[in-house]
Amino acid sequence: MENIPAVANGATQINSAEFVKLTMYNDYSNVANTSTYTFSSAYSNVTISGTVYLPLGGLLSVGPQTRNLRVTEGDTTIALSGISGNNIQFVLASEGKIRGSLVEVKRGFFDTNGVYANSYTRFTGIITNYSISEDREGKEDNFTVVVGASSYKTVLQNRIAGRKTNKESWRYFNSTDSSMDNVYAISGVQFDFGQDPKNKVTVPGGGGGYPNPFNPGYRQQED
Repeated sequence: MENIPAVANGATQINSAEFVKLTMYNDYSNVANTSTYTFSSAYSNVTISGTVYLPLGGLLSVGPQTRNLRVTEGDTTIALSGISGNNIQFVLASEGKIRGSLVEVKRGFFDTNGVYANSYTRFTGIITNYSISEDREGKEDNFTVVVGASSYKTVLQNRIAGRKTNKESWRYFNSTDSSMDNVYAISGVQFDFGQDPKNKVTVPGGGGGYPNPFNPGYRQQED
């Protein structure tokens, strides 16, 4: 476990802030084509590892994160309030690309003079959903954006791999593949695999007075 000097040695006053870095992929086929947004709950610009985090103060709210020594699944929320209509367009104009974006949450600590000291990663995951709400006061519109993020473990557990057994999925990579063309024709048909057919012709047995056609002495009677 890391030793955090800001909270060690009986510190009575702990000054910290949350730092959020959002990496949005503009083109899924090119992982290098990204847009990065950074913001924090601090009240001045803070540079961490060469990245400048814009101050939002109390307008930024970060939900709790699961703390465990092992890799565990967990979700968190990030809320940005008091956003103007012009600044919210990066969410609305993203064409849904905000889902799947990489999000990293750090907690930074400051010394007694309010100078940034160090930070530690608290959460790393992927945005899975978002919501936007509007609050109008007079002629002013204030928006609140809430994004939900899931840890990598949660995303991997919910991942669906492979292809579906239908014509469209099978022809996604090869338009001439006809392996699943008949799936719709047999869909809903019940097959009694491993059982005798239900509509079968029963051959009379040898007992009970019925003639047995498999008996060598059997002779079919004429009408």
